[in-house]
Amino acid sequence: MLPTLVDLGVKPGSFIRKLDNRNHWNAYADGNVSQVYQTVAEKVFNSRDEIYSLWNVNTDQELYGIIASLTANAIPKYRDIDFICIERNELDIVGINYKQVCEGKCFYVKPLHYNAEINLSTAQQLCHHLLSHKRKAQRCKKVLTISILQYQESIGCCAV
Repeated sequence: MLPTLVDLGVKPGSFIRKLDNRNHWNAYADGNVSQVYQTVAEKVFNSRDEIYSLWNVNTDQELYGIIASLTANAIPKYRDIDFICIERNELDIVGINYKQVCEGKCFYVKPLHYNAEINLSTAQQLCHHLLSHKRKAQRCKKVLTISILQYQESIGCCAV
């Protein structure tokens, strides 16, 4: 059975940011925000180039294409996919610039990819905001990833 956006805790119209490990977020989510947001920002936004991929998702079908794109070059392909949901207005609140940059192996969702400019200061502001609002990282478990990729393959998705 394929998961829905609701099953995975995704609000339609949100951006999802893939995480290396949801524990980098959730281990601190119930702590004192003023003491942990900097640590979370350093763990989640640790790239030197300050450009981060975000995927805008509105439907279950879009989510499946995004999962296929995120796993297209992964080894192993079947894995847990950890992510945090960020609403468009939350990016705007902290002044994060983002622009549509078509990317990914699934043709259907290429236009849903965005590059966001996030430096350490804006990462800290964003993490502070999200943690203050009790945002938790989500996980698409391996068994769900398998079912999504099998479905994507059955409809001819280029990403699988």
